[in-house]
Amino acid sequence: MTKQILQTTWACIPYAKAPRFDHSQLFNQKLADVQDASDYGPACPQHNIVSAFAPSDLGLGLVGGFIESLPLFQKILKQDEDCLYINIQRPQNESLEGLPVLAWIHGGGFELGSASAVGLETTAAPGIFYQGANIVKKGIDMGQPVLFASFNYRLAHFGFTASREFDEAGLLNLGFEDQRNALRWIKKHIASFGGDPNKVTIMGESAGSWSVSGHLVANNGDNEGLFRAAMGLSGGPLKVDGPERQQAMFDDMVRFVGCDSAADKINCLRKAPYEKIYQHMQTINSLIGFRSLASAWTLRPDGKFFPQSPDKLAAAGRIANVPVLYGDMRDEGTLFSLINQLNLTTTRDVKEYFKTYWWPAVTEQQLNRLMELYPQDATKGSPYGTGLLYAIPPQYKRLSSLIGDYSFEAQRRALLEKVTAPKWNYLIEASVPLRGAENTILGPLIGAGDIPILGSFHGADVALYWFNTLPDTISLNSNHLLGVLVSFVNHLDPNGHKMDGLPNWPQWDGQNKKTMRFRERGPGIIIDDYREMGINYINEIGDSLRI
Repeated sequence: MTKQILQTTWACIPYAKAPRFDHSQLFNQKLADVQDASDYGPACPQHNIVSAFAPSDLGLGLVGGFIESLPLFQKILKQDEDCLYINIQRPQNESLEGLPVLAWIHGGGFELGSASAVGLETTAAPGIFYQGANIVKKGIDMGQPVLFASFNYRLAHFGFTASREFDEAGLLNLGFEDQRNALRWIKKHIASFGGDPNKVTIMGESAGSWSVSGHLVANNGDNEGLFRAAMGLSGGPLKVDGPERQQAMFDDMVRFVGCDSAADKINCLRKAPYEKIYQHMQTINSLIGFRSLASAWTLRPDGKFFPQSPDKLAAAGRIANVPVLYGDMRDEGTLFSLINQLNLTTTRDVKEYFKTYWWPAVTEQQLNRLMELYPQDATKGSPYGTGLLYAIPPQYKRLSSLIGDYSFEAQRRALLEKVTAPKWNYLIEASVPLRGAENTILGPLIGAGDIPILGSFHGADVALYWFNTLPDTISLNSNHLLGVLVSFVNHLDPNGHKMDGLPNWPQWDGQNKKTMRFRERGPGIIIDDYREMGINYINEIGDSLRI
């Protein structure tokens, strides 16, 4: 346990044990009387995209250097199969009890990331990503204290391997099961740390938001009383195929490790050298690579949590009856189109790319319609509102628009249409404050205004705002987003912040579609109807667009 200014932290608390390629089990052993809870534990073994991709090599200038400073591109130093740990941060005032709880599920495409600051061995230093202490401090400043909890879950090969063999053994979605067990641990034990087990809000970004959406629809919408509200930051119910989609990758791993002749391949993998499995994991194309978000690892229908694809469960209304707050960045697809755009120059190239790597079931007619709805016209592509800028290579803005809408925007709208509980929606425009940011990670970009090439890109909200990395003293977005976050966790309504300059945030519904747009020049209410024809078509033909 460590005490810092106004907050107390417990780090590296074991919440479950997870034998390799087996179900995690809640930790029920008595901890030692003296337990070191001052240092964040190891991250789960993961895909190292740093070794395969360097943004600075793309000729992006200072923007490339900025991208490399983001959590996604930081090499995780400590990794171990024994990684299922939870971290807790709360106000230092020990008399505070029954605090509402914010449970953070990190992102990283189900292939990388950790509960603490991605890329570093500790989050003790201020101003580093995933600083729950900043959220705790904001709650104190607002007179609305919260408790923050974050946890690791198994990733990539170790958490999201899928195949016929894993399906028959009931071993799909092990990393998601870890998350569920972490929430069960919170329900059982958080009162001992001053939290209220009946006032838990789950919050995740990217794959964490895909996971939050998974928890909303898992067990046909039965959330086991594990949370009373949900926040999804860039990601909704996924459109996914069955485990056979990953069979070739499983077979290749089995050959690589030397288990191809084993009668029980899973048992052989359990006994195989860790280094061999880890090495094979590094050979897989990453989410930033050419395949982009046609994910190597993802949630799959498993007959347990997900009798069908998550999007199917949401469409059937099998959703936990809890208030939700969802939203996206304006330019979700730009970060995931930096590599693939280098080899795709024509409409034919783009169609073949999506047919081959993303949607094998899509028809020629459907692809043609998608190309009409997402044309090569640079003025209609992403980053949006930039006219003819960034039109070279010629397919970059088109790819960014279609990938962003498919992977994030369409999922969000489809979910909100079916949620019957109170619901709020937002859009974030990220730009660089022009004063006072010299000592932040944005220092090299001061004076740039909007972020070149990437626009308001995926992950910028977490890197800059939600955890107050860009201090709220210089960023309206940080101030406003932290305020509505604390309000939602406390009141199940983002409007209880008492901040000047932030208008009342109406609920989203299918008719008015009112949405809060956060931006540095000032927030306001807009209508969530941008690219409506394209996004509606993506959802209409969802069965043909499964990854």
